[in-house]
Amino acid sequence: MSNLIAKEYQGFEQIKHMEKKTKKYWIYLIIAWCIHNLEEAWAMSNWLGINETKLPYTKFIPVSTLQQGLPIALIIATLLLFLIPILAIYKKWDNRIFGIILGMCLINAIGHILITIVLGSYSPGVITALLINLPLSVFIIRQLFKYNLLKNFFWFHIFAYGAIGLILSALVVWVLALSLYYAGA
Repeated sequence: MSNLIAKEYQGFEQIKHMEKKTKKYWIYLIIAWCIHNLEEAWAMSNWLGINETKLPYTKFIPVSTLQQGLPIALIIATLLLFLIPILAIYKKWDNRIFGIILGMCLINAIGHILITIVLGSYSPGVITALLINLPLSVFIIRQLFKYNLLKNFFWFHIFAYGAIGLILSALVVWVLALSLYYAGA
C-alpha cells in the first residue's frame, strides 16, 4: 500500500515539476517566435522582389504592396502573439492550447523548409525554422506527452488544430499587411 502511495506521490511531483517547466517552455517559445519573425521581417521584402514570378499570389497582390506591409505586419503580429503565452501562464490555460500553438510552429517550420526546397533558394525564416522552431517544438511536444499534460490529445490533433491556427494567423497577417499598405497609400 505504501509503495502505491509513494508512486502516486512521485507521479504527482513529476507533473508539478513539468507544470513549472511548461512556463519556461512558453518563454522559450516566445523568444523563438521573435527571432523567427525578425528573420522573416528582415529578409521578406528582398525575397519577394527576387521571387516575384515564382509566387502564385503575386498575380492578385502586387509585390510592392507586400514589400511595404508585410514586415510591419509581422512585427505587429509578433507583439500580439505575446498575449497568448502571457495569458496562458497567468490564467493557467489548458496545455492543449500550448499543443496547438506548438503545432502551428511545427507546421510553419516544415512549410519554410518545403518552400526552400521547391524554390531552390533561401526563404525568409528557414534558418530559424530549421535550427530553432522545429527542434524546440518537437522537444516540448514530446515532454508534454511524456508527462501526460496534453489530455486526450494526439499528434493528429496537434497537426490538425495547428494547421487551422496557422491558416487563421496567416490570414490575419495578410489582412494586416494589406491594411497597412492601403492605409499609407
